[in-house]
Amino acid sequence: MSQAPGPITPSAGSFLTSLPSVMEAAQFVGQIANQITAFEVAGAETSRKNAVARTQYWRKYGATSRQNYRDYEKQLRSWYREASYVEEMRQYQQQLAEQRAEYKGEVAAAATQQFGKRMAELEARFYEEEAKDEIEIQNLQLQSFAKASRKVASGQVGRTVTALQNQYNQQYLSNLSNRQITRKFRIADKLVAGEAADVARQNQISQVQYYTPQPIADPIKPMAPLPIEAVPPTPEQGPSKSAFVIGLAETALDTAMAYKDMLPGSPERTKLTNPNA
Repeated sequence: MSQAPGPITPSAGSFLTSLPSVMEAAQFVGQIANQITAFEVAGAETSRKNAVARTQYWRKYGATSRQNYRDYEKQLRSWYREASYVEEMRQYQQQLAEQRAEYKGEVAAAATQQFGKRMAELEARFYEEEAKDEIEIQNLQLQSFAKASRKVASGQVGRTVTALQNQYNQQYLSNLSNRQITRKFRIADKLVAGEAADVARQNQISQVQYYTPQPIADPIKPMAPLPIEAVPPTPEQGPSKSAFVIGLAETALDTAMAYKDMLPGSPERTKLTNPNA
C-alpha cells in the first residue's frame, strides 16, 4: 500500500532564489537608482539649458549696450563738428554785417560831405550873382548921377536936368524890379538844386544796404542711450521634486505589495512553492 505524498519542500537553492527579501530588495534598489539617476540627469540638463540661456542673454545685452554707446559717441562727435561749424558761420555772418554797416557809414559820411560842398557852392554862387547884380545897379546909379552932374556942369538946368533925372530913376527902378524877379528865380533855383543834391545824397546812401545775417539752425544734440529694456529669460523648470517623491513612494509601495505577496502563506507564495496546489 502506497503512502500519500508528503508536502513539497523546496531545495536550498530554490529557496534562496525565491526569498522575497532578496528579490524585492534588488528590484527596489534598481528602480530607486534609476529614478534618482533620471531625476539628477533631468535636473542637470535643465540647469545647463538655463545657464546657456542666461549666458546668451547677457552677451546679447552687453553687445547691444556697447553698440548703442558706440553709435552715441559717433553722433556726439558729429554734433560737435556741426555745432562748431554753425558757430563759425554765425561769426562770419556777423562780420559781414559789421563790415557792411561800417561801409554804409563811410558812404553816408562821404555823401554828406559831398552834399555840404554842393550846398556851399550853391550858396557861394548865389551870393556871387547877388553881389554882381548889386554892383551893376550901383554902377547904373552912379552913371546916372555922373551924367546928371555933367549936364549941370555944362550949364543945362531946369527941365532938361529934371527929365534926365527922372529917366535915370525910371531905369533904376526897372533894373531894381528885374533884380528882385531874378533874385526870386535865383532863390528858387538854389532850393531846387539843394533838394536835388539832398536826393542824390540819400540815393547814394540807400544804395548800400545793411547786411542781414542768414539764420542758421542749431544742430540737434543727440540724447544719451536709454537703458535697455529687456526681460531676462525665464528659467526652465526642472523635474518636479514632488513628482520625484511621489514616484519613489509608488515604487516603495509596489515593492512592499510585491514583498507581501511573496511572504509564506500568501497565495502568490503558495504558487511559487507548490505549483500543484
